[in-house]
Amino acid sequence: MPGNQINLTTATKHFANVDPVMAELLNTALTAPNPIALPQAKPVDQYFSSIVASIISQQISTKAADAVRGRVTEHLGGQITPTSVQQADFDELKACGLSNQKTKYLKHNAAVWHEIPVGDFVTMNDEAIIAELTKLYGIGRWTAEMFLMFSLARANVFSYGDLGLMQGLYLAYDYQPRYVRKIKTTVDNWSPHKTTASLALWFVKDNGPVLL
Repeated sequence: MPGNQINLTTATKHFANVDPVMAELLNTALTAPNPIALPQAKPVDQYFSSIVASIISQQISTKAADAVRGRVTEHLGGQITPTSVQQADFDELKACGLSNQKTKYLKHNAAVWHEIPVGDFVTMNDEAIIAELTKLYGIGRWTAEMFLMFSLARANVFSYGDLGLMQGLYLAYDYQPRYVRKIKTTVDNWSPHKTTASLALWFVKDNGPVLL
């Protein structure tokens, strides 16, 4: 089924068979004092707020994004929905800390959200969902891939466009960016558990190769 969910047991067995480096890395990430947490699939009515949060966070710090999102949520009466964004005054919404561009993105996406078949996402494959999400303003492939991971909890997602993931991979495997073929082979070998591998790579990027 396209919507296969993350399964640590089968992922651990898979990595033990095909990639001892990732197997060790995952074990470290799961047994650390602050272990990695697995994404949980969100209900459909939270998809739009996830997209809004992604747009808000673009090109600003996590702390700033949290503050802006909090003000936007408060301004919209506690719920970020297509209806609440559509009904909000443009300038008042912008005054929450959004740029003019981001405000336009939010207003446009709220107006066309009904055209996105979000109710079918659970049965659609990853590439089909990416194709739908990237129709929205301000949503590129990387953002769509993060949505697959953290809103749908899809099991087999790796983003070559994520700097943190690539840095973690370079650290864990002692690869250089020019090792294109080696990198692709390594990532392909993680299938169908690329999301779990991604979580482990983010962990090593944040905590350093000393934990390997």
